[in-house]
Amino acid sequence: MKRTFLILIFLVNFHSIFSQSNECNDGGNFECGSLKDRGEIVITALNQLDCRNEKAHLYAMFPRITIYAGYVFKEITYCSSNEIDSYQGRLQFIYCMPDTCQEIDITIYDFKDPYFQSNSGRILKDITLMPFDATTSSAVMGAHLASSLNKFNNEIIISPRFGSIGGESDEVSYLAYHDNRYFIQIDIDDKSKRFTEPIQVENFISGYVNLIKL
Repeated sequence: MKRTFLILIFLVNFHSIFSQSNECNDGGNFECGSLKDRGEIVITALNQLDCRNEKAHLYAMFPRITIYAGYVFKEITYCSSNEIDSYQGRLQFIYCMPDTCQEIDITIYDFKDPYFQSNSGRILKDITLMPFDATTSSAVMGAHLASSLNKFNNEIIISPRFGSIGGESDEVSYLAYHDNRYFIQIDIDDKSKRFTEPIQVENFISGYVNLIKL
């Protein structure tokens, strides 16, 4: 029963927290649509971030590329000096496609952060790592071992659309867990269902993944 409850929490998180799909022509993310008029695109410098002292080591892990496969750098999030649970122990870079407002969100977690020693942090960590268990549950979630990347210790491609019961989702994701410390999550908007197999996701994000420096 507890396992089923955790699976439901994971699926709710997967669909609501990490889903970023916004079509510009649906009145969606204006900031993304206006990127093409922003002029030169630059990655926000570390010294401009409120979390520069706490998260410099996470910032250093992200590739300094302004455009990836047509997706343009938009912003850095999960960076605040406030003690907010959802901001602690992680950093996120967001890229978006100006014409469609579809996003790629890259988040790196450090599970050695003190937050993950708290009750809420431990629960979040357990839920986050659930897809790596080779169980019926992970099959339902649509987790598949990444077969071609071999960058980090544990890597999977996941989406309910790849699940054993054929779920629906507007998003596909890459998850990696390395050295029992760092967790990487790359969420890709995909309303158009361009990715029909996990290997297609691997091929798409491999160039970015290989630039991550842990």
